[in-house]
Amino acid sequence: MISKKIYGYLLILTLLVITCPLISHGQSAITGNNLEMTMTPENPQPLQNVKINLQSFSYDLDRSKITWSVNGAVKRTEIGLKVFNLEAGKNGQKTIIKVSVVTPDNEVKEMEVFFIPSVVDIIYEAISYTPPFYKGKALNPSQGMVRVTAVPELIKADGAKVPAQNIVYSWKKDGMVEQSASGVGKNSFTFTGTIPVRDSIIEVNASSLDGNIYASNQVKITNISPEIIFYENSLVYGVMMNKAIKDTVNMQTDEFSVVAVPYFFSTGYATSPDLTYNWSMNGQNTDNQDPKNSFSSKIDKVSSGVANIALKIINAGRFLQSANSDYNINFSK
Repeated sequence: MISKKIYGYLLILTLLVITCPLISHGQSAITGNNLEMTMTPENPQPLQNVKINLQSFSYDLDRSKITWSVNGAVKRTEIGLKVFNLEAGKNGQKTIIKVSVVTPDNEVKEMEVFFIPSVVDIIYEAISYTPPFYKGKALNPSQGMVRVTAVPELIKADGAKVPAQNIVYSWKKDGMVEQSASGVGKNSFTFTGTIPVRDSIIEVNASSLDGNIYASNQVKITNISPEIIFYENSLVYGVMMNKAIKDTVNMQTDEFSVVAVPYFFSTGYATSPDLTYNWSMNGQNTDNQDPKNSFSSKIDKVSSGVANIALKIINAGRFLQSANSDYNINFSK
């Protein structure tokens, strides 16, 4: 009785191994009729080159006559033709690939597979600080938060677009499935950078409810260091965001004010309580700046020279986010 149970379990496991698709590193292995086809890439995009490898542990394919057909039309017939290349169709255009094998013993074995090319784009935005009217992209700092959004275009064979509410998303971060972020209609995924700091690989698979139409894509999200940029705060023109202060500034008036902008810190605004500003002049700390992201210098009537103004900003909530910068100001009598 015990041996029969064990035999039954072995039989079930064997059937699972034979019938379940095998997926490995962007390749999809499909088995049937003692044949195995491996398609690369696993989820072809429109007009992408597709490579199919045929294998068998039961037949000598090197001595077999192999015929490949695409959408009912014979494309190639050769002895031992185990590799077949083709170009995927347009978005939503179904491609049916059929292979026919005539073994040295004149056994005929056939296998068929199909795919529907589809596209899913990935866009991402770092949730980090940039000043108003900044035209660039917010970058991702160490320990930063990033929102990734999938924009699929899944087209059925009849030309109809799969409704957004009928698309299933599977998200992966660094190869690990994010179960809570995956599911029907979940087209966005938000994550926070890890420690130790490393780049993140985000993958998404978007598929129809029946699983017949699917597309995948991935993006590499790198980490950067936050920056401090100084701008003159003019009494006449206000903060002059059109020109950053670099190196040495010659004072033209009795007083010169500067605003420090903390680019790409994980904060909502420049004077956030999470950010600590440490100003110094010629190595001496100068506390109690108001507001804390500004610094004013006045001419000393009895002397002249060059002073170094330095600033260090630290994000208290994310200890890996900090930045240093400085500039020189030239005083004259």
